[in-house]
This record gives sequence, structure tokens and C-alpha cells, in this order.
Amino acid sequence: MDASKSDTANLLNYLYNNLSDHWWTVGMRATTHTILRNNTNTKGLILEVGCGNGTYLSELSEKYISGAPIGIDINSHALEHAKNITNIQGSLLQGNFHHLPLAKNSVVLSIGLDAFDQSQVNLQIALAEIFRTLIKDGILLIRVSAHPWLLGQHDQSFGTGRRYTKSEICSGLRKAGFQIERFTYANCIMLLPAVITRLAIKLNLVAVENQFDTPRILNVLLTKILLLEASLLKLINLPAGLSIYILARKPK
Repeated sequence: MDASKSDTANLLNYLYNNLSDHWWTVGMRATTHTILRNNTNTKGLILEVGCGNGTYLSELSEKYISGAPIGIDINSHALEHAKNITNIQGSLLQGNFHHLPLAKNSVVLSIGLDAFDQSQVNLQIALAEIFRTLIKDGILLIRVSAHPWLLGQHDQSFGTGRRYTKSEICSGLRKAGFQIERFTYANCIMLLPAVITRLAIKLNLVAVENQFDTPRILNVLLTKILLLEASLLKLINLPAGLSIYILARKPK
């Protein structure tokens, strides 16, 4: 393993161990639940690709108990962490979502959070696999990193290979056969501070890891900001942000 891949693996392992209650992860999980509300068929298989340490998958297990969630991740360390979450044991698979180990028309809901923009992912192959495994009228919820001009060391550290424009990601979904039902940006309130932080990282004024040394009071404040944004998303779509969320459907 080369140095950059080793650094990425070490950073991801740190995240799996320590940051389930970090303001960004808490806020973005809340945002994901908001966007999924009223769009979830729980009578069938729910799949999360790139499930990481299983925190969001665990919440799916609690929220949609009849849906039998399954998590897939290529990272064995991530799955080891996920196995410690008792209510999703037995629902974890190691695999590459270019080749999902699931039958055609077997999934009612697929979720990919910061998975389709990873460096080793071929977007069209991955979307074709999701399309194959979804039932007709099944839902895909996707979150990818926004704004290619922001691509930098922060993304490299997390294994992000690409940041998307609205037209690029929507075009990819339509090419795969999906109908887009909702498009919104997220993490809008923190966009400017993030741009400043990314610039500081590029100038070697701040290390990527320093972003996680958040004082408790600040962590609480930033969590509340993202929870407020999640509430706003019940009413409107946001015009800008660090991330893109799309709800798409496989046609009947």
C-alpha cells in the first residue's frame, strides 16, 4: 500500500472509532433521515452501500425495523466496527458495489452516502448495479460531494476522487435509467467556513486532522446548526452547499 492509501486508511479508521458524535456526522445523518421521510418502502430489503462503521445503518434498523437493512462496504476495518453494533449483526457484507452480491429486483431502497464519489468508483457501473438490484418503483438516495473547484487535499485524505456538479450527477443517474424526484444541496450554512478551511489546508496552515479537534461547546453549536438545516429541508431545497442529495426512482 502506498503512503497516500495508508494515510487514507488510517484517517478512516480514526473516523470509524471516534467520530460518530461529531457535529458533521450527526447533522448529516439527520439530514439524510429528513430527505428520506415519506419516501421509504419498509416492506422489503434496504441496502446501504459504503456503510462505513454502520452508524447510519443502525439508525435505519431502528427506524425501519421491518425493512431488514443490509450494509456493504469494501473496507474490512469498517465492517469490523459495524459488527459491534448489535442490531445489524448478520446484515453486513464485504463487497464492491460494481458487483453487488444481490439478486435482480430484490431491493426496495438503496442508499449511498459519500460512496459514489470515491476514487475507485466507476459511477455508471455502480449506478447500473443499483438499478439492477432495485425493484420497479424502488428508490435510490445518493449523496456526493459538490463543486469540483473544491477538490483538494481534504478529499484525497478521505478517498474522494471526484466532486460533482448538478448537471454531471443528474446526467449520470438519467443515463442509468433513473427518474430524479428531488435534488438539493446540503451543508449550506457551513459552505463559506469550509471553503476557508480548505484554503488553509492547501496553504499548509492547517492539517486535515485538525478539523476533528472540535471543542465540545463548538461541537454542540455546529450540531444545532446542521439540525436546523435538516429541519429546513422538510420545507425547501437548498441552492448551495458542500454536498448534493438526490432522490431517484427506478421506473415502474
